[in-house]
Amino acid sequence: MRELFQSVRSRMVFSYIAVVLVIALLFGSILYLFFSHQYSKEIRNNKQLLLKNTVNYMESSVIQKVNQVYLSLALGSPVNIDIDSLKGNHGKILDIEQLLKNQVQNYSDLIESIHIYDTKNQFMISSAHGLMLYKDAPERVDQIADWATAMKETEESSLWTQTRMVPQDAYIEQSIENNKTPLITYVRSYPFQSSGQSSKVMIAIDIKESTISQIIENMIPADYASTFIVDQQGTVISAADKTLLGTTTKENLLHSLLSTSSSDESFTHIFDHDSYVISQDQFKGNGWRIYTTTPNKNFYYKLDSLKEVSLLLGLLAVAVGIAMSSLFTVANYSPVKRILNNIKGRVDSPASLRQNEYRFIDTAINSLSSKVDSLEETLQANHKMIKHSIMLNMIHNRFTPEELTEQLQSIHVSMAYSRFRCIVIDPVSEKWKEMQPRQSQHTLYSMIQQLETAEIEGTRLLAEELQDHKMVVIICTNQPEEPLSDHIVEFIHSEARDRFGLEFALSLGGWVDHYTQIYTSYHQANALIQYSYFFPEQSAIQDLGLLDRETSSLEIPDSYLVNFEKKLQLRDVDGTANAIHELVRVIKEGKYSAEYSRIFLLKAVSIYSNCINQVRWQPADANANSLYKQFASLYNINTYSEWMVDLITEFITHVEKRSEVRSPDTISAVKAYIRDNISGDLTLDHVSEQVFISPKYLSKIFKEETGIVYSEYVTNQRMERARELIAMREFTIEQVASTVGYRTPAYFIKKFKEIHGCTPKNFMRSLTN
Repeated sequence: MRELFQSVRSRMVFSYIAVVLVIALLFGSILYLFFSHQYSKEIRNNKQLLLKNTVNYMESSVIQKVNQVYLSLALGSPVNIDIDSLKGNHGKILDIEQLLKNQVQNYSDLIESIHIYDTKNQFMISSAHGLMLYKDAPERVDQIADWATAMKETEESSLWTQTRMVPQDAYIEQSIENNKTPLITYVRSYPFQSSGQSSKVMIAIDIKESTISQIIENMIPADYASTFIVDQQGTVISAADKTLLGTTTKENLLHSLLSTSSSDESFTHIFDHDSYVISQDQFKGNGWRIYTTTPNKNFYYKLDSLKEVSLLLGLLAVAVGIAMSSLFTVANYSPVKRILNNIKGRVDSPASLRQNEYRFIDTAINSLSSKVDSLEETLQANHKMIKHSIMLNMIHNRFTPEELTEQLQSIHVSMAYSRFRCIVIDPVSEKWKEMQPRQSQHTLYSMIQQLETAEIEGTRLLAEELQDHKMVVIICTNQPEEPLSDHIVEFIHSEARDRFGLEFALSLGGWVDHYTQIYTSYHQANALIQYSYFFPEQSAIQDLGLLDRETSSLEIPDSYLVNFEKKLQLRDVDGTANAIHELVRVIKEGKYSAEYSRIFLLKAVSIYSNCINQVRWQPADANANSLYKQFASLYNINTYSEWMVDLITEFITHVEKRSEVRSPDTISAVKAYIRDNISGDLTLDHVSEQVFISPKYLSKIFKEETGIVYSEYVTNQRMERARELIAMREFTIEQVASTVGYRTPAYFIKKFKEIHGCTPKNFMRSLTN
């Protein structure tokens, strides 16, 4: 019996039969498990994809829209006004209320109402309820503005409230639940960085819960009834069953899955002895989570027939396998025997000849395996990807010194140098933006290859790609002379210009003495690259003193924006351009952080946007959104300055042309204003602001329409009015002078005599005689 199993033929027969039996036994179970798992996995993936699409759609159509509304209010005039000046100023209150109503109307499908709350004086201006004074308001107002109390208790700058049933009218008693609307309120403080406790003004936006439910129903109609949105405290924000809104029910499936600590996007959960498949996702904007629950049995009820098919296929496999094993044994034994005879013919040792066939086969396989292993070691793949990962982890300080040394040795990168420095490259230019993704990627790889193959005495360059198509270059050198950095910077610029026709922005961190400190130099260079926007004339930003600006709390005086706005309203092209140039100069020379400076430049864009809206002029490519997109695409402050001056010039030219057509009406408006404000400020600058044209242009058209200069006309009107007042004999000379706009009686008497040929007293005596 033992000799029977020594031959290859007998062993092949038994091995085939054994394999067939094992395969037959496993085939059915594997087939069933595989297809059931794949079917369940496909359904889960589809559900998770639908859920993720729903979250992404809500992020863009709800959360981002609400933030846009807040920004449009925060950057506009209603929030920036002195809130104390509203007392008794009903016009301003109505303007703010109308602005809020316009915003609600623009987003009527999403927003129910908008409120602005003054925390100091405790009053609120609402798009739905107008002006509300809390000390005189009924208790039912708390149901509408309970967000104010919650916001005062938080240290954050924003707050998302739970879903509340809010009455439609705060001043009418409403006990019927149908007359209440489920709302979610987004509250944010103003100024931007202030917390809820220290804010001066709160802006609250009431969002319709029905809109969120409708989005869920449209996106995942099949699972709408079993889909919930909860906040970070586990309170239901939105659900098909409206009785769950604002609750934290402890005895239902929702509370059970909320208590589960699983972080997977899809997992199985057991509730009341029933298994459920839970799909979940999280909103990035506010931390909400969305859940969809599906009974586990819904995934497998269609697989019962697969069990029967698997059993039949297993039996069939056994029968076919046994038949084929006999054929395979006969067919395969002949070549195997020739191989064995060939191996035996090559063995010189008699001891080896006495070994059975399987030992010879085992020896041959072992020899082949060792050769394959040797080949695999020489053809290691993914070397570049491993190097990229190690370099990024090094500059972000994610290794201990021992780990870093080991990792660098594994990729054969020597750090036997005395000095190290990082360069960050940002490929900002018009041509770069016009490149296709594949072309830009090829450019980056080519540039990295050029840098790493550059031959510099005693120096090695390591280059890797960063996020947003940036690159980092690590200078490893033994050279003590500083011109090395300038030489490398010039080399990078020349390669970019000559090979690709591009202009790169560069920044350099400080020198470090050990490769374990390279992350320090990288962080400095990464912070300095922001200032290439403000200093484009420098070939590389390497002044470490600029890092002090990142921690600076200095603020640019608002007078620069006020001057810009005033010149823009006066339609003074040169003055407005000078205001922009002055603002650019202050930002360059001041100690202001890069992020703060860009925000300040954006405020100037906002002022321009408001100005063109005031005169109801809308260029084809200058709506609010496109202006901000154009601003974001500008790659340095010089192009920003040119862009702003072009916009201003186009705007003022258009307004001047439009004013030429309406000059007679403008002169009539000026005369009416002079007549109604004879005692007020009638300077050319002030009056031109009232009719929205420049002083220079007003002076020109006034002379053309009336035949006299503007100042002479004003003097004549004042003297005519003075003569009428003197003729009434009810006022003193001093009172008449003040009434017609002269602060000093002596100057009034002088002008009166020039116009009428006599002093006011002589004129009064002549009337008496």
